[in-house]
Amino acid sequence: MAIIFNPNKKFFTLQTAHTTYQMQVDRLGYLLHLYYGAKSTCDMDYVLTYADRGFSGNPYAAGMNRTYSLDTLPQEYPTLGTGDFRNIALDIKNEHGTESVELLYKSHEIRDGKYALKGLPAVWASDDEAQTLEIVLGDDIAGVEVHLLYGVLEACDVITRSVLIKNTGSGNITIEKAHAACLDMVYGDYDVIRFYGKHAMERNLERTHLGHGTLSFGSRRGTSSHQYNPAVILAQRDTTENAGDCYGMLFVYSGNFSCEAEKDQINQTRLLMGLSDELFSYPLAAGETFTVPEVIMSYSADGFSQLSHQYHTCISEHVCRSRFAHEVRPVLINSWEAAYFDFTGDTIVDLAKEAASLGIDMVVMDDGWFGKRDDDNSSLGDWFVNEKKLGGTLSELIDRVHAQGVKFGIWIEPEMVNEDSNLYREHPDWAIQIPGKLPVRSRNQLILDFSRKEVRDNIFDQICAVFDQGKIDYVKWDMNRSMADVYAGNLAYDYVLGVYDFMERLVTRYPDILLEGCSGGGGRFDAGMLYYSPQIWCSDNTDAINRTRIQYGTSFFYPVSSMGAHVSAVPNHQTGRVTSLKTRGITAMAGTFGYELNPALLSDEEKEEIREQIKTFKKYEMLINEGTYWRLTSPFEDEVAAWMSVSRAKDRALVSVVRLYAEANAATYYVKLKGLESDAVYIEENTGRQYTGAALMNAGIPLPFATKEYEAYQFSFIRLDEAKKLYDEIKKVCGNLKLSEADTADSSSDKRIVISIYGGSGSGKTTIAAALQQYFLNDNTACYVLTGDNYPHRIPMRNDEERLNVYNESGEDGLRGYLGTPEEIDFDRINKELSEFKAGKDIIEIKHMGREDGDISYDETDFTGIKVLILEWTHGGSEYLKGVDIPVFLESSPEETKARRIKRGRDENAASPFICRVVELEQEKLDLQGKNARIVVGKDGKVYEQ
Repeated sequence: MAIIFNPNKKFFTLQTAHTTYQMQVDRLGYLLHLYYGAKSTCDMDYVLTYADRGFSGNPYAAGMNRTYSLDTLPQEYPTLGTGDFRNIALDIKNEHGTESVELLYKSHEIRDGKYALKGLPAVWASDDEAQTLEIVLGDDIAGVEVHLLYGVLEACDVITRSVLIKNTGSGNITIEKAHAACLDMVYGDYDVIRFYGKHAMERNLERTHLGHGTLSFGSRRGTSSHQYNPAVILAQRDTTENAGDCYGMLFVYSGNFSCEAEKDQINQTRLLMGLSDELFSYPLAAGETFTVPEVIMSYSADGFSQLSHQYHTCISEHVCRSRFAHEVRPVLINSWEAAYFDFTGDTIVDLAKEAASLGIDMVVMDDGWFGKRDDDNSSLGDWFVNEKKLGGTLSELIDRVHAQGVKFGIWIEPEMVNEDSNLYREHPDWAIQIPGKLPVRSRNQLILDFSRKEVRDNIFDQICAVFDQGKIDYVKWDMNRSMADVYAGNLAYDYVLGVYDFMERLVTRYPDILLEGCSGGGGRFDAGMLYYSPQIWCSDNTDAINRTRIQYGTSFFYPVSSMGAHVSAVPNHQTGRVTSLKTRGITAMAGTFGYELNPALLSDEEKEEIREQIKTFKKYEMLINEGTYWRLTSPFEDEVAAWMSVSRAKDRALVSVVRLYAEANAATYYVKLKGLESDAVYIEENTGRQYTGAALMNAGIPLPFATKEYEAYQFSFIRLDEAKKLYDEIKKVCGNLKLSEADTADSSSDKRIVISIYGGSGSGKTTIAAALQQYFLNDNTACYVLTGDNYPHRIPMRNDEERLNVYNESGEDGLRGYLGTPEEIDFDRINKELSEFKAGKDIIEIKHMGREDGDISYDETDFTGIKVLILEWTHGGSEYLKGVDIPVFLESSPEETKARRIKRGRDENAASPFICRVVELEQEKLDLQGKNARIVVGKDGKVYEQ
């Protein structure tokens, strides 16, 4: 069990895979913190020391014991008015103005699953992935009850904390300060790492030694802000990326927050995270409850990289709820930097045509499509389509864009209003203002009071009326100012809950819309927003060199898949800097990837480079988004910015490097890689050179000699293992097929062969196919890899539905007769393409299938000079498949396939009984097909011909 209670000593021990968190109810009823760190099975109360310290008072219940003081003991949730003169977590004022609450243990409950917070985003998990501890503390005299909530996600090595505050008295109380988490450390010399910034330069890392006193930061802007992210790391002074103790706190909230780190008189450290107490004074009537948003805590004994990995996993798997969280997302182009407010419907359609020709998947129509919005002075709040500007209805425009073969996205800013708008003229009181005072303007706009339901309902109805006009694929939600006119102490908190209410309703009504958050870029980049939108526009600054710093700082807590990153025009619109298209592309690939430019202004050479960029990104997209992210250098300290993504199986890696400045006659720079298998051999895709993992990690790779500023490089590594053995075996078979090495180098030869790589889900088909392709290329044999995932009759979601329908109607025999047969698979199509390839045809229409209804295309592909086609596919050994010369079977078992499907996380139902049975039935067919394979790769890695 993750949570253990010792009733004799009243210990609470929270265990994750590698950490232990322990606290104790002492003899006086106070909840003391004992330990948080590397996993331990020891009772840790021995760390408590007692001494008579002058001017540190003693609770009355301690009697004459002057060694017992809350001013020096580590506490779990310290309050004001108890003799603890350090920073406190909770301050409550009663109706007489007295501020004193003394919290004593009352009860506790341990239950399976993760607690939820009403109206607030929070980490979510299934009952077998988490446990909850709820400890009730109370002050009967003050009429206050506090419920401390702990969520333990054992596999993720994270512990979440939240607080419920209940008014159990008969009078009113006011919450003046409320933090979600307090962490007291009885010893240690720490640095505080925070992520500061400004608009267009967010989340810069700053590391400060914590001396005596308090180091605090936060936001009073109404949002989590550009200036400070609601995240902090407390690290031992010698902690590095790869070694040392460090603790993280991440606030799952999008509004005002406060973080306080304090070193006290006896060198103890206290870290607090929660709501800001500035502009905050929350009234609570008798019987009412207040919820403090949660903090995600994590500890690493292995430096910052491991801490980041734990947060990345938690956010990807247990914060982001969108169905797009683990899906391939569209490469988009946004109209903003291409046209700003100056566009028409034809402009958007032209952009869509250009996008389609470049291989871009989606066009986003940014600000300016509604009301009378031709500049930023009017129409926010009037969410009706400007049909005159668009030259028709929105539905017609969406259809015109979709007709180009690309998706359609749209921009909104629902929280804002212009004074020049119908909404403001009808409801001026709906804007946040202090009565009797003129409001503070920012970007020529005011903020709508989303703490009021009638305001939210009006805007929600307007937005829905727009969204219902056509198939909108993507929405960018913006928020372009800070809150200044705070007219009441409850406003800022209630406003954020109103935003969450709106977003919850929106994503519930439109689950198939990909939602991207934004607040002038990264002004609201936090875990609260990621609960509703799986990605957030990382910064309005798209300069590639500045972005290396912004994305570096962001990566300490947030996964790459959450960072909106685009290639923009040069000179850059924010900095005026000129960088190469290659450098901009490599930097943007450390995020969701897209474009912010006008394609019509590009040269033919630039357009072709963009096409290749997109192909490269799509090749590595799942590796980037689903792999383990490693920071290799610091752009704040080193002459290069370098990072890499490693697949979970450690069989693929993509390394990206950007030179931050050039120096005459510079020394060779070596980049050491991380996260590989030491004993494995890796081949670099571009050069064909082989290295051991140990060599890459310990000696590194030298960068090419710098010839100009801001150069960028990418290196792709594939682990060899079975692939090298398989290639050698294939060469023998190729010889038997009269495909000599001389023949393969001769482009005039008509001889072409087809190799199929088949096996269960996750058996390594894609990786082995890619490695084989590289080996062929190294031997001067042109090779093409074709994926069989494009050949079912239906897109994946519809095919899963059809499988279930067949099972419900015809049972297991019917399902067996459907799986992998022409009923499910378009064998006629794949056989036609293979036949044309073997017949020597150079231009072949290849089928491509996406994940959306109707997302099927037939793209002309040039096979001139290609001698080998590798088909990687579960059904590559099927009796219905024609034209395969060398079928290669990768052995696996249903249990292994199931485990790999669950680990990959592509299918939320991977562990369901039905899916498990599907896997078993597919495996039955695979085992039969394996008998017909020419070459078999055993589960032990051995390769043999049969």
